[in-house]
Amino acid sequence: MRIVSRFLALLFVLALALVACGDGGGDDGAPPKPEVVTAFYPLEFVATRVAGSRAEVANLTPAGVEPHDLELTSGQVRQIRDADLLIYIGKGFQPAVEALVPELEGKAFDVLQLGGPAQDDPHLWLDPVLMVAITNSVATTLSDIDERNKSAYERNAEDLVAELNVVDDSFQNGLSRCDRRDFVTSHDAFGYLAARFNLEQISISGIDPEQEPSARRLEEVGDLVKSRGITTIFFESLLPPDLAETVARETGAVTAQLDPIESPPEGGDYISAMRSNLEELREALNCQ
Repeated sequence: MRIVSRFLALLFVLALALVACGDGGGDDGAPPKPEVVTAFYPLEFVATRVAGSRAEVANLTPAGVEPHDLELTSGQVRQIRDADLLIYIGKGFQPAVEALVPELEGKAFDVLQLGGPAQDDPHLWLDPVLMVAITNSVATTLSDIDERNKSAYERNAEDLVAELNVVDDSFQNGLSRCDRRDFVTSHDAFGYLAARFNLEQISISGIDPEQEPSARRLEEVGDLVKSRGITTIFFESLLPPDLAETVARETGAVTAQLDPIESPPEGGDYISAMRSNLEELREALNCQ
């Protein structure tokens, strides 16, 4: 019985030692995965693709919620403070998120810095070339945090960059021969896309989707639609179509949806949503 008791005691000690060795690590004793918090969908898409299985990625903005309107829960505030990295867009795009950045001591990455000096428009993810820049920057930042997985992050980034370059080529080719170069949107969300592909965006309201346009602005847009032969007024997936329908009704145009991809599309992902946007633009601009 003493031998059995000693054997059981030894097993107990070994079990305690294994538990102690496992504290702070994964099931196999490996260091815990980096925790990455992203402000809304396009940033989550990039971070998830770059991280693969090597990091945990969370998105603060639920599907179907306008990112500008995000209010953080107490749990999300803790999540941001505890994260190894916050990826966000500054200049007031999501004030609730941006307010926490000073507390993060260098653990926050504002992707808007990649968009150049000209921009009040925060929607830089609609430019595939800038999405390449975001992808590479996320890979570099994750590699700095978790150097042992640097090669995996770089490989994943290369794969995504290849897909984004295909999207860019598709837009360049698909919009190269069109009857029109201008398109009308319900709010000013497509400036980066227009600049990349030599288009002109005419927006009914400004950068802030909550801002109601004046009667004069509605009249100006209606006159432009008629004088330039514009046939389509675009509304967005997360906003009411009222403004687009008003202008369309006054001008004889039709309405269609152009997705600013601020939230996950109902089916597919960022890449498929961009392809859908291209088809909508090609039809509206009567491209060959």
